[in-house]
Amino acid sequence: MNNENELLVEDKEKSKKDKKDIVKNVAIVFLSIMLVLTLFSNTITNYTLAQVATTMAQPGEIKKKIDVSGEIEAEDPYQVMVKESRKISGVAVKEGAHVKKDDILFYLDDIESEEFLAEKKNLDDLELKYDQELFSGNVPDDVITNVRKGKKASQDSRQSELKAATDRYDAALEADRAADAQLSALKQQQATDAAGSAYNAATPGYTLAQAEADLADAEARGDKDRVKELQEKVSELTKDQQQLENYGNQLDANYQKKLAAAQAEKDRTSAELIAAEKEKKDVLASLGSEIALSDLKDKIAESKAKLAKLEEESTGATIKSPVDGIISNISKAAGEMTDAAEPVAVIQVDGKDMTLECSVPTESAKKVKVGDKAEPTDPTLFKEFKAILKTVRNDKKDPANKKVLTFKIESPEVTPGQNVSLRMGEKPKHYDVVVPNKTIRDARGGKYILVLTEKHSPLGNRYYATKVDVNVVEADESNSAIEANLEDYSYIITTSNKTVNPGDQVRLSDE
Repeated sequence: MNNENELLVEDKEKSKKDKKDIVKNVAIVFLSIMLVLTLFSNTITNYTLAQVATTMAQPGEIKKKIDVSGEIEAEDPYQVMVKESRKISGVAVKEGAHVKKDDILFYLDDIESEEFLAEKKNLDDLELKYDQELFSGNVPDDVITNVRKGKKASQDSRQSELKAATDRYDAALEADRAADAQLSALKQQQATDAAGSAYNAATPGYTLAQAEADLADAEARGDKDRVKELQEKVSELTKDQQQLENYGNQLDANYQKKLAAAQAEKDRTSAELIAAEKEKKDVLASLGSEIALSDLKDKIAESKAKLAKLEEESTGATIKSPVDGIISNISKAAGEMTDAAEPVAVIQVDGKDMTLECSVPTESAKKVKVGDKAEPTDPTLFKEFKAILKTVRNDKKDPANKKVLTFKIESPEVTPGQNVSLRMGEKPKHYDVVVPNKTIRDARGGKYILVLTEKHSPLGNRYYATKVDVNVVEADESNSAIEANLEDYSYIITTSNKTVNPGDQVRLSDE
């Protein structure tokens, strides 16, 4: 009996122990699940946060410098030109070499140049044209003789000859116009007088007709006294009419004589005008032919002289330096042909300045003034180098926003066409706190930066963007010196993959 009780007690105790284990296991599983879910939730949350990069606030320098670059240019460079096209057989100098006047620069092949051949053809063409014009049949014989003998009339004699012909033409033209006017006036007067004469002759005719009618009526009535009176009137009127008709015929005959004389004068002046006009044309043609032929003869002489010079230059020729200076450019190599439109070399003449021009923003140009010195960006490149700012002017391409700086360059180590980088401005200033310009943000109340602050928790560290007001003391193109209430070794947010506002939780870019 006792054994049974003992077994019963043991079973109850074992049952209680199993229940506790089950509760304990369930609790452990629940807590594990919650922990996993919490960690998973934090991971998801972390990936939704803005990812930021930071930099430490630390001492540094503000460098108010202007970096510029440009091509060295020669002031009034000397371009060595060759008038004729010649093949270069050798180059005697190199770029950067100093030469004296009359030093040999190039050797040329001993051949006829293209200019020589072209001038030879030009001479042939001129001589052919001269012969064709001389014996065209349009040139007076005396002109041919004078031109062939080289006799050239003076401008005074040509002017005198042309004036005489012109004066004769003008006089003939004036006389012909006067004769024409006289003939026209006479014809007009004839017409007027003829009309008046015809009118006067017609006037008695009406009165005569009336008298004859009255006479016939008196005869019919047998009125002898009246008949006699009317017969006398008719006779008198008939006589008057005949006299007026005779006067009209005589007037017309007189006008015919006058018109014949006027027409003869007009014919004479017209003939003289035609002759004077022909004479003037002949004189002009003669003078023109003489001038043209004389000009052709002069051109032939010039072409022969030029051809002789080209022939002389085509033998054993060289190209020599016309000035003292430094060879800044050699544009032709052995085997190439010279071109009359292109220099074979460019010389920086001794005593002439070299310059460098560059365009900079107007704000940058305000930091410098005429007379300031500039240094090479890499001073190890040159042993002797001096650059001084000569002028500051508006950039024509963008006058509102840019300026052109022109520097005078003094250095035996650079040549025109070489690109050089310069730096100028104030000496760097040291400040306790310097940050990149991109970290500074604007707000209505002023400027501020976002500082990374850290909070600890059982599940790890959390980071927040904390606003800190700043005062910008000075700045250059990259950095700003600031005054702010910052702790040592503060990290400032520089960039982020999304917008970050003060108080936002963030995550580091390397997380």
